[in-house]
Amino acid sequence: MSRLVHVRRAAALSLGLAGLSTTACLSTPPPDTMRLASTASSPNRPTCILVHGLDSSKDTWSDVLSRLMSAGYPAIAIDLRGHGETPLGPPAEFSANQLAADVLAAAREVSPCGAVLLGHSMGGRVATCAAALDAAHPTPVLRSVIIEDMDVAPRGLSFLGELDEERTAVLARFGQPDGRRFDSWADVRAALLTWYGDGGRVDSWRGSRVREMPDGSWWSDLNPQAQRLAAEKVLATEDGAQAWAALAQSQRDAPGTARLYVWHADAPGTVVSIDGPGSIHEMQAALPRADFRCFEGAGHSIHNDPDHRESFLAGVKSVVDEAAARMAPDDELPLAGGAKAWRARGG
Repeated sequence: MSRLVHVRRAAALSLGLAGLSTTACLSTPPPDTMRLASTASSPNRPTCILVHGLDSSKDTWSDVLSRLMSAGYPAIAIDLRGHGETPLGPPAEFSANQLAADVLAAAREVSPCGAVLLGHSMGGRVATCAAALDAAHPTPVLRSVIIEDMDVAPRGLSFLGELDEERTAVLARFGQPDGRRFDSWADVRAALLTWYGDGGRVDSWRGSRVREMPDGSWWSDLNPQAQRLAAEKVLATEDGAQAWAALAQSQRDAPGTARLYVWHADAPGTVVSIDGPGSIHEMQAALPRADFRCFEGAGHSIHNDPDHRESFLAGVKSVVDEAAARMAPDDELPLAGGAKAWRARGG
């Protein structure tokens, strides 16, 4: 038999197998699918949802995120509206409750069996509101909530400042649907300098919080308009205090709701008030069941403080493990396609 015949037969066999493979791949999938475990979702532990603070992004959690996942703790870090890579949306809709609802939607999507919410600074205020909304939901998804260095006292007016013509124009630009995309580094640098003023600080963001895109444009995770909206509509409001009061009531009515942890830094690094309206002591008096912890000597971002990141991470793991211990395999949530996921038990 000639070599040419062998080649033709091999080619015909190859085409036949390829045809069978293609037909199998294009067939209708079975109705029952299985939820796959991942770095974001596990049947053994609730997912840790990490929420950044004012004028920040998911990037602040890079170290915590990688270390949690490498230790087998599913976790995701998210960008709030107008921060990082998430669109701003209509400014009129920007509020603490809307941000909280966004976070809860993300938690339900990624981990319907339950989540541990960790919010830093302004993200802690959002986490407080999310905990209150979730407690009122017929099927809560949050098992525990950690608030990092935030109380419920109104604050943030110092971030508003006066708006001259130039700064107003910068805000208008950043508020547009594609307003954080620039033609060059020089363009985005000039726009950020108008708002932040510190050239060295802006330059330090190049390649991380401000980076070049595949099409050659430049993207800014920073958004001065989102910063202003968050200061005005989240931090400077009574929403945090109202949410904390609602949580105190829900804990009295239904002790099995999410467990609450308030971890704050020490003076002078902390932003919380220890005494006075909305302070740590007032929060303790209203909700004594919550767990309060001071990281002595830590700065505002405890999770990135070189001297405290280990104890902070150990604390997060302990909270997740405690929440996992309350997970019950006999109480399941339905998933798309008829699959099931573990649901965590309250208490």
